[in-house]
Parts: sequence; structure tokens; C-alpha cells
Amino acid sequence: MKKRLLCLLSCALLFVCAGCGGGSATPLTKPAEAEPLSYSERHEKGEAFASLAEAAETFAASFAPAALAGEEGNTVVSPISVYISLALAAECASGETAEELYAALGVPRETMREEFADFYRSFLAEYTEGRKVTCRASLGNSVWLEKEIAAKDECLAALSEKYFCPSYSADFPGDNKGANKSVRKFVKDRTHGQIDKDLHIPETTLFALLTALYLKDTWNMFGREIPLTQGEFNGAPESLMQGYYARGRAYEGENFRTFFAETYHGYKLHFLVPLGGMDAEDVFTKENLAALKTVDYRPDDEATKTHYMTRCLFPAFSAAFDGDVKETLGKMGVEKLFRDPLLPGGCTLGGLTDDPVCCAEMRHVAALKVDRRGIEGSSVVYLPGAGAPGPDGWETVYEDFAVDRSFGFVLTDSYGATLFSGIIRTV
Repeated sequence: MKKRLLCLLSCALLFVCAGCGGGSATPLTKPAEAEPLSYSERHEKGEAFASLAEAAETFAASFAPAALAGEEGNTVVSPISVYISLALAAECASGETAEELYAALGVPRETMREEFADFYRSFLAEYTEGRKVTCRASLGNSVWLEKEIAAKDECLAALSEKYFCPSYSADFPGDNKGANKSVRKFVKDRTHGQIDKDLHIPETTLFALLTALYLKDTWNMFGREIPLTQGEFNGAPESLMQGYYARGRAYEGENFRTFFAETYHGYKLHFLVPLGGMDAEDVFTKENLAALKTVDYRPDDEATKTHYMTRCLFPAFSAAFDGDVKETLGKMGVEKLFRDPLLPGGCTLGGLTDDPVCCAEMRHVAALKVDRRGIEGSSVVYLPGAGAPGPDGWETVYEDFAVDRSFGFVLTDSYGATLFSGIIRTV
């Protein structure tokens, strides 16, 4: 029997271009439009998906260092896009393959189904000033089925109703060029024209899953450039951007120091700057990424009656990643998804089809750009105020946190969810 292959595509996509492609694909299911959680809903429903949010953060702290180990240059991954793609695959899986996937996801199937909708909606956002969109965060799931696959309607309905995942019929073997053109158009549309890239899905593909994420936000209300100051990076003179002051004081761990720059709508770019002779790779670890969630930036010191305000001085930078993360996931316990279904202990995706299918790869595309106007990435957006003045007798101290050497970083939304993680070596 000819082996059928499932190709999972996980794309975290950024930047803004223009234009659309053509292509041919037939819609099979169309989910309801996902609406962003309002501020009040987020606080009311936060507990309803707390276990899923915590599991996603645990996954993020493990995935990013493993995926970027041995990579060179400026690199970035989007753990949340990979996590969501695995959730789609888990819904399609059965038997030991499903057990393995839900173990990696950190929640049982029932919890994923119950909590996913609000969890997904928590990442969506759109803010405007007048008629201009100043911030946009969006997600787009989809499943692409080769037209001859005997797919189960119950699974397609679950993907549509619980995961906001439309399904399309595409002729990968008969019209591979047209099918790829349709996928390319989907990605480009969901990223507002940012990515226009042929993913080269092969003719042998029977079933493809795709997750696209998009974010654009600015440092200030009107997207004006923030000022520069002269500094250094890796020992050489370099113009650094002056972030805005935020309540808090830099934290110093065992081998790194950290603080954050914040966008207008609340995204936080946390910097992990190595201490002493350490390299960025040395501090970009599972333990340190997890520790960021509990860092106390100590905005107030009762003993000395002092308020601390700190701003980051950091370079503009860009980072990217395009590769197969199958081996990384294998190290995290996800193996059966990629194993020949005709062998003992092979992949079983019985929720979707009785055909023998498995994943040929899990390709992940990610990019991030940080400049004087803002950040292009993916996340939910919220910006807290600078805080009111303290009582009489308190002193406010202003400090600078200079990012002056190769560093690791984590980009989170205003609620602390990790969207991008990476390492910057050059600027």
C-alpha cells in the first residue's frame, strides 16, 4: 500500500507587503469568525482557560531553546504557533499518537476542547486611532485535504467548531502548483500581505495543517520613531534606541540580567543579557525562560522609600527561522506523529481518516523585526499606565538598562503569554 503523508506547517509570520495570489481550492467547512476577548471578558474568562495557558507556557520554555540549539545568526521561533498546530494534530489523532501529543501539550483532550476557543480568542486584538489601525494581532488556522482522502466529517466539524479551523479541498498530486498557490494566498491574506512564499508542499501530501500568526504594534500612539542614543554593542560603537521608562528595576539572575521594553498596547520585549563571559546561548535556557515568569522587577523599595523607573537602551534588530522542527519535537516526546503508520507503533490519525497517514515534517517559519517605530510579530496587545506618584517622602529614581551585547529575548503579550523567543547575535 502506498504510504500517505501528512504535512504539518506551522508559520509565525510578520511584516507587511501588498498583493494577492491566485490558486484553486474548494472550501469544505467555514467556522464562525473568532472575535477578540474584550478586556472585561479576559478577566472574567481568564480562569476558564488557565490550565491551557499554563501548559502553553511550559511548552514554550522547553521548545524555544531546543529548536534554536546549534542555530547561527539572529534566530527566532514562535512557540505558540507550534503549540496550536500540535493541538490541531491532536484533535485528528487517535490511540497512542493522541496520548503522546496530549502529553506534550500538557492537557487532556477534554481540557483542550473546552478551553481552546477562549484561549485562541485571547491572542486576537485590533486597536484604532481615528480610522487608522495602530495595532493588529491575528491568528489563522486551516486544514487542506487532498481531494481523494476519505476524511471523517465529525473531525472536520470539531476542527471548525472548536478550533476556528476551516477546511479546503486541494489537488496536491494532480495540480500541485495550483494547490500550493492556494496555500500561499491563504498565508499572505492572513498576514496582511507580509509573507508571499511558496511552501513547496509535495505531491505526496494527503493532509496539511497550517497556523499563521500576525502582529503589528508601535512604541507610541502615532507610531513615531523613538530617539537614539550613542552606546555600544559587542564592544563596538552602536546607536541604541531609547525605550520609554517603565515602573521597575532590572533583575539580575545567576548568569543574566533582564528588563523589558513595552509597546503602546502592552507587548513586552524581555531581554536576557548574559553576565561576565557568558554567551547568549548560555543564558537562553529552559530554566531561565521559565524563571522570567516569576521575576520581580521591584518597582518600590519600602526600606528606602524609593520608586524605580527603568528604560531599556537597545538596538534595532531582525531575526528569522525557517526549518523542520520534527527533531526538536521528538526530543520533547512527540515521535509517533512522524512514524511510518504501516510499522508497529506507527502514527494513527484515526480521528480524521482510516487511511494510513503520518507527518512528513513540521515546518516552522518565523520572523521578527524591531525598529524605531515598533514591533512586527504576533501577540495580544495591552499597555498599562506608568503609575501614579507615590506618597510624600518617596523618591523616584530613573535608571537605564543597556542591552550592549548578544542577548536572548522573549516577546510576551500584556498577560504574559510567550509568542516569540530568540537569540540576537549581530545588529
